[in-house]
Amino acid sequence: MKNKEPILTCIKLNKSFGPTHAVNDISFTLNQGDIFGLVGENGAGKSTLIKIIGGECIPDSGNLFYKGSEVKWTKSFQALKNKIAIVHQEPLLVSSLSAVDNIFLGKESTKGIFIDEENILKKTRLLLKKYPIYPELILDEQIDKLSIDERVIIEILKALSYEPNILILDEPTASLPKKSSEILLKLLEDQSKEKNITFIYISHKLEEAIELCNKIMVMRNGKKIGILEKEEIDKNLLIKMMINQDLTQFYPKKSENIGNTILQVENLSSRTLKNINIKVKAGEIVGLYGLLGAGMNEIALSIFGINDFKEGTLFVDGEKLHKVEVLDMINRGVYLIPPDKHKFSLFDSFTLDENITIAHLYEIFPKFLMSKIKENKIAEKQAAKFNIKYRNINQLINELSGGNQQKIILARWLFKECNLLILVDPTVGIDIGAKREIYNLLRNLTSSKKGVLIVSSEINEIVGISDKIYTMRRGEITAELKKDEITQENILKNIL
Repeated sequence: MKNKEPILTCIKLNKSFGPTHAVNDISFTLNQGDIFGLVGENGAGKSTLIKIIGGECIPDSGNLFYKGSEVKWTKSFQALKNKIAIVHQEPLLVSSLSAVDNIFLGKESTKGIFIDEENILKKTRLLLKKYPIYPELILDEQIDKLSIDERVIIEILKALSYEPNILILDEPTASLPKKSSEILLKLLEDQSKEKNITFIYISHKLEEAIELCNKIMVMRNGKKIGILEKEEIDKNLLIKMMINQDLTQFYPKKSENIGNTILQVENLSSRTLKNINIKVKAGEIVGLYGLLGAGMNEIALSIFGINDFKEGTLFVDGEKLHKVEVLDMINRGVYLIPPDKHKFSLFDSFTLDENITIAHLYEIFPKFLMSKIKENKIAEKQAAKFNIKYRNINQLINELSGGNQQKIILARWLFKECNLLILVDPTVGIDIGAKREIYNLLRNLTSSKKGVLIVSSEINEIVGISDKIYTMRRGEITAELKKDEITQENILKNIL
């Protein structure tokens, strides 16, 4: 790096919300060009800390020094004016505006008294050329018509348009396609070296943070547990610091008692799938793994009846299905938790209790006589069962952490008796503690002789949780791995 001068120093920062000490006596220094990783479970204090740095939250005590001078931000625009920008995990965009209008919102070009749309579009194209994270982005499309990954890209471009000295990114790759993630990480690395931009990088993808960051700070319960320099960074050590347990205890013990076949797929073929044969038995977690686009999601959607297939046969509990339909699968106790929880699973304008009960209103209120008291009681019981952390059962769903939101989706579908649970990337964008809770929930299902079929884009996860793995390449099953055959080396050998 060209320059290692300090750019930001935090000294004994503290922030409490009632009895919760969210940031507890935190001190550290960032140098120009650092890529500073920030890791920890949900509730560790990461979000509050970056909000203090970005002017979105005022500390109760402590000092913040920026470029050698003490600063006391009271509003986020003060930090932004001084070239400190934050990209939050959930994009903060105006849904009724286009991508272009969101990127330059508040700093529009004008012609006289009118906004110069042509110049704004030109500047956006130059920005996209300079930072080619997602070249195919449709710039004039309205935000609410874009996917979550496209919205994240727009939020990142919006922050980069300020030409920040410090850019704070909270889970930026959680919902990005692999190619866009790789381009973004390379971009951060290049900008830190060539432009001396400093990055604070929050990620639950530890391998990503280990590869990218030159130092990583671990937080737990609002406190700084330690800062590891590049040469000290080790995944096992990071996890131990985060959860105070060793990695060997992270994944639950695998199944020993496998029962009868719950799901059998024979010779399933579609436009993208070729001759798929898989089995899921009672008591086992079966993993599907391959490169992006290999067909794992298509299998999950086809089994549940969302995607059509040209030929093939499905059996549930030994019974041949003459037609695969969503309602029939649900009635048979086969449930799907799809990817992108905000687009496909959560009702963002609904409350916590409504999100839990929405799929079961007929069973709860058979005569259509709604009772909020009854609904709350049922939701509270499910929330307790799944260890969901919330302030009020009637609070909006988008006020909860990503891990708690994912557990709400599980609580919804496991309200009724489940026979087979299909999940697609269920732990994307959630913290390591919430991941562990979800793994334990899935293992509890198999202990009750239920089946689980999981699609995951994380190889460590698929190895750690699965009793059996089907690897995929270009729409075909390439191998079936069991027990000691389940290794990263065997998986990679069969997907590449």
